[in-house]
Amino acid sequence: MITLKEMATQFIQQNALLKEGDRILVACSGGVDSVGLLHFLASHKNELSVDIAAVHVDHMLRGAESAEDGSYVESLCQSYGIPFYGGSVPVPEILAVEGGNLQAVCREGRYAHFSKVMAEMDFNVLATAHHAEDQLETLLMQLTKGVYPIGMSSSREIESGVLIRPFLSVMKADIHKYLEQYAVTYREDPSNHSDAYMRNRFRHHVIPFVLEENALAARNSVKLAGHLQEDEELLNRLATEEFERNVKFASDGLPMIDVLTFSAMHLSLQRRVITLLLNYLYDGETVPVEHNSTLVTQLIRHLHSTEGNVTIDLPRGFRFVREYNQLTFSRTTDLHKRTAPQVLPKGVWTQWQPDMMFFWDELGSPHLGPLTDKDEVLYFDLPNSALPLSIRNRKDGDRILLPGMEHQKRLSRLLIDEKVVLRDRNRLPIVITAQDEVCAVPGVRYGKAFSKNELMHNKYILCVRNL
Repeated sequence: MITLKEMATQFIQQNALLKEGDRILVACSGGVDSVGLLHFLASHKNELSVDIAAVHVDHMLRGAESAEDGSYVESLCQSYGIPFYGGSVPVPEILAVEGGNLQAVCREGRYAHFSKVMAEMDFNVLATAHHAEDQLETLLMQLTKGVYPIGMSSSREIESGVLIRPFLSVMKADIHKYLEQYAVTYREDPSNHSDAYMRNRFRHHVIPFVLEENALAARNSVKLAGHLQEDEELLNRLATEEFERNVKFASDGLPMIDVLTFSAMHLSLQRRVITLLLNYLYDGETVPVEHNSTLVTQLIRHLHSTEGNVTIDLPRGFRFVREYNQLTFSRTTDLHKRTAPQVLPKGVWTQWQPDMMFFWDELGSPHLGPLTDKDEVLYFDLPNSALPLSIRNRKDGDRILLPGMEHQKRLSRLLIDEKVVLRDRNRLPIVITAQDEVCAVPGVRYGKAFSKNELMHNKYILCVRNL
């Protein structure tokens, strides 16, 4: 019977996941999967001709218990003679101050720490312990959500290098047997038993049923996902070639394409070329799921129609126009005028559009006046060079540094994660510093300098009033 070592080694070789001299940072929570991966890579580092270290992040959700997970991983690293890099993300504090999705905050903080360690300590590979059942879960979850099912890739580029999944062909039972063979213990996270999360519900109730019907379903899902990813890569490359060959650009930089040329493409390429056109318009942003498939289908239907001319208003002030066998895009709003900033004078209530007012000043300001239940009050500290604050609509390329994060997050991605509906994203007020750096999105998230609780170092107060 093939062993875990043989399965993982074969998968690493077939997918060219590692090369001689790689410096690998293993993401290790202390659970069975990641401990198994850490032991495997640490035990075979000489054979693989690589350097190994472990990284662990405490999300501070379980007090002393979660802190002990990190201590356990550190002790494993000491016994293996490899470096350990621990870190923490104050998730409860972030949620209390900023709100947001628990899993998203955990993941953002975790990967921010991974990227920081990789950059500072010169690691080029991050290894995670996803296995075959994880792949099956992912495919089924994508189908359930209506997302094109391609699963997880064996490797992908990340900010500081490449992320690999050496155990993707391995079953969870194989990992348990492997650790039993070497008498290695691991930690249990009680949250893994909760059905509060979608992945756990699939893991507890759906996957056992599927594997009972076919014990090879998880391993088959890995092969299927690999084939689907290869097909998707080819189709995307062909679509990019069609885009580059056939899309022209008007003097204002907006794209246009001949309708007859577009109609001659295979329908699969048409969908992808339309997506590339939309991505071009929105500067690489992902069109939200609730609009993506229906919008693409609608545009293709009108491109195939021969009845009259068609004009469709698109999100964020763009317009789709088909006339005289030509597809063109135009703008319906003056983007530069829309994003012009408005200075917020210190100690003065300033109105922003008809329904919102802003005020900022030093703590204890006599100009603030009485507050109402609808007022949102924040405390902050910024250097004098960052003041005065101003306000504007968002613009392409905006980023914000959130509490607990090491790197700035794209505002476009933040608004998607926070489920801000598309029609509201361009109307939101964006608070900026004197250097045009985004520091707050009132009503959504506030940057690292802001807190809902008055802290010792805070010097200023910000009040947002909805009229």
